[in-house]
Formats: sequence, structure tokens, C-alpha cells
Amino acid sequence: MKAAGIISAVLCVLLFCCILAAQNPPVNTNPPGRLIKLNLIVTDHANHAVDDVKKDDVQVLENDKPQTIASFEKDARPVSYVLAIDNSGSFKNILPQILADSARLVGQNHDLDETMLIRFISSNKIEKVQDFTRDKAELLSGLKLLRIEGGQSAVIDAIYIAVQSAAQYKPNDSSLHRAVVVVSDGEDRASYYTKDQLINLLRVSDVQVFIVGVVAQLDSDSSLTRLNPRQRAINLLTSIADESGGLLFIPNNTEQFAAAIDEVAHDLRTQYLIGYETQDVNESFHKIRVRIDKSANREKRIATTRSGYFINPPDPEGKKKKKS
Repeated sequence: MKAAGIISAVLCVLLFCCILAAQNPPVNTNPPGRLIKLNLIVTDHANHAVDDVKKDDVQVLENDKPQTIASFEKDARPVSYVLAIDNSGSFKNILPQILADSARLVGQNHDLDETMLIRFISSNKIEKVQDFTRDKAELLSGLKLLRIEGGQSAVIDAIYIAVQSAAQYKPNDSSLHRAVVVVSDGEDRASYYTKDQLINLLRVSDVQVFIVGVVAQLDSDSSLTRLNPRQRAINLLTSIADESGGLLFIPNNTEQFAAAIDEVAHDLRTQYLIGYETQDVNESFHKIRVRIDKSANREKRIATTRSGYFINPPDPEGKKKKKS
């Protein structure tokens, strides 16, 4: 009887502890994470976006630390993009071809896609020809209004304004995939904004920039002290596309230009959305890299995404923003 009483007392104590534990569950000491969403383009050796990537093929690194992918899916969102076309004098002989192929780009829009059309020359001649619309007929009519004008090319300014326009269109609507498509030779002569200011804007704006760089007609002669105009243009356009998670295409002739436009239309809609949770709430810029594993039966594939993000994005022009 004595042993039975002890056992009974022990059981009562255990039962009481279980009741207390149920009423007071353990406190999670880990701080809540921040969900980060990334657009990902995966291209093959021909710089063509592929659509057969699996979650297990992908590794995300934030500030060189591997992250656990929480979600991975094909990006089926409607695309809202700004089409910005260079109308400076250097395009005099090729503008008709550019407009014809740009019409093909618009023609490949899906039903819910929206496009804004911008023409640009100098800083004071960056004009909205057509606001965001799903109406292809209106966009095609807008393309017919584009014409060559003289002036000092302001490529950086045009891309800056195009990115701003894409970012500010329905800014709280996360169901849109935002992008800018630029057709230019990339020779910036007289922009108000600097390249660094444009990079800052790209870092706080989740807007991809796709560029068709028509640089073949630029001077390729170098000197001992400076790069030739063609290489300077390529360097500028490459840095812009890379920073935004977009792509640069450099056609050498009219056939390649048409192919580049078709590739842009394809790549805009052949992407993935990656989600992961970060515990790092540092205010500095969070650098991102994505790797794609090479399986035994596949050729090398290249992952492209934006260069990183801010937890609380600063104003790209230097003004401080309140913490979210």
C-alpha cells in the first residue's frame, strides 16, 4: 500500500506539470523573420530562358549565407512594363525596323499585361506617348508617332524615369510583375542623373530592366587612356541589367534585333518566384546570389536575379524614409 501511494503521488505531480505546460506553452525566442520574394530567370548557353527548373536545383545566398527556400513557383503574374525607345539622331536609319519589331513585342502581350510607351532623346525630351494600357491597338498607334529628333542622348535619365514609372504604377499591388524594356545604343551624352543614382533606384525598386543594346554603329576605336564609345555603352547597359535582375541583348544586325525582341517577350514570362525567410534585419544592403546546380545530364545554366534588397529602402535621391 505504501508503494502504491508513492506511485499515485508521483502520477498526480506529473499530471499537474502537464496541465501547467499546456496552459503555459514554451515561448519562441527566435525573432520573426522577413519574407523575401525574388524573381529568377534561368538561361541556357544560348541566353534563352528555360522553364524546367526544380526547387532542389536552386540555392539562394544572402550575404554569402545559404537560405532555406520556403516557396518556389513559376511566375504567372501579369506583366506591367514600360517600353522606352531611343529617338535620338543616331537611330535615324534604323528606327523603322525598331518600331516594326517593337510592335511585335506589344503583339505578344497577354490579355492582362499592361504597357506604357516612352520616347526619349535628351533630358528635356523624355515623353510619355501612351500611359499603361492593355489595349494593343492604342500601343501600336503610339509607336507610329515616334520620330527622330536631334539632341544629346540622355539614356540614364530615360531609364531612371521608366523605372520610376513602373515602380509607381499601382505600387501596393503585389500581383503585378514590373519591368522596363529599353531599346537604345546606350551612349549617354548628357543625363541629369548619374549612373550611381540609377543603381540606387534599382536597388530600392523591384523592377527588372531588359535592354536591347543597338551598339553596332558606335565607334569601336580605343585609345590608351579611355574606352571606346561602344565598350562604354556596353559596360553601362550591362551594369543596369545585372543590378535589376534583367538581361541585356546586343544584336549585330536587323535579324538579330528581331530575335532579341522575341527573346525579351519570352523571358519576361518565363521566370520563377522564390520566397525565403531572412532573420537578418540589418539596415545595410543585403546582397543576393542564386546558384543553379548542374546535374549530370544537363549543360550549365545561369541564374539571374536582382543584386539584393534593403529591409527599409532609403530614398534613392538621399531623403530618409521612416522605418516600416
